[in-house]
Amino acid sequence: MDEKIIKEIKKDIENLTKELKKIREEIAMYKNIGKELENRFEEMLKKEEAFLGQINQEIEREITVMVLATIKKVINRETVALKILRRRIRSQVRHQVSKEILKETNKIIPEIKEFVKEEVKNKSVEIMNQLKRQTGKQLEKEVIEQVKETTSILREQKEASERKAIIDELTGVYNRRYFEAKLEDELTLAKRFRTHLCLIMFDIDYFKKINDTYGHQAGDAVLQELALTAKSLMSSVDSLCRYGGEEFAIILPETKIDQAIDLAEKLRSEVEEHVFYIGDKIINITISAGIAEYPTHALLKQGLIEKADNALYHAKNTGRNNIKIAIK
Repeated sequence: MDEKIIKEIKKDIENLTKELKKIREEIAMYKNIGKELENRFEEMLKKEEAFLGQINQEIEREITVMVLATIKKVINRETVALKILRRRIRSQVRHQVSKEILKETNKIIPEIKEFVKEEVKNKSVEIMNQLKRQTGKQLEKEVIEQVKETTSILREQKEASERKAIIDELTGVYNRRYFEAKLEDELTLAKRFRTHLCLIMFDIDYFKKINDTYGHQAGDAVLQELALTAKSLMSSVDSLCRYGGEEFAIILPETKIDQAIDLAEKLRSEVEEHVFYIGDKIINITISAGIAEYPTHALLKQGLIEKADNALYHAKNTGRNNIKIAIK
């Protein structure tokens, strides 16, 4: 083979080798570029996942807020409905309790009913005898009117007798008998509905001195005006009772101790500033009061009365004209 040709072949081989080397370098470069692109793609994927995760968290947070708001609205609506239902139930229970009190009152006055019945019978017999002894339509008409009038009077007497069974004759407020029954019923309601109840016991300071100085009629007038003053400060659901002598009691359903203190302080201040006129004389009086709360101080009726009464005596023994809270 010609030497020239061999040289050309060698030269071509060298050129081809250089081209192959260049191609290998380019391939290596493209591999590096591909690897770099792959790394960048992975970084972008990670950033995308992080971004999507953040968006998902934001979406979940917004959904949670919306769901909680909806749940809160539903709970508020149901709470209002439950409160309304509770008031209705309580009203029905109070109505039932009032009926029970009236029923118990009727039980304690059978002798009054018997007396009224006997009086009606006697009057009817007397009138019938008059009818038998006398004749004439005019007389009969007059007798019938007399029967109606007598029946009306006896009915009024019966109602007055029933009222006297629960009302203190002197002051016009509820008496001790009503107080015992009412406090028991209100405690039953407080236990059933898990509410508070307060009892205020108060009496007039140095009341004996008023009787000794001005007479018992003056003392009675002071008691009557004190009862009116106390009633003017109370709500329609509260009960003012004369516990005995110059001592009174106020039953406060659904009332916490702070509210009872406010009422007692208003009453104490009102009485202290009030001017009691006895004829042409002016009398200034003060009161002392003790307060007990269910269930804080006692769970039973007698215990609550004793706690309030002890607080009252503590008020009197520490200077009078003040209010004391029962000790647990």
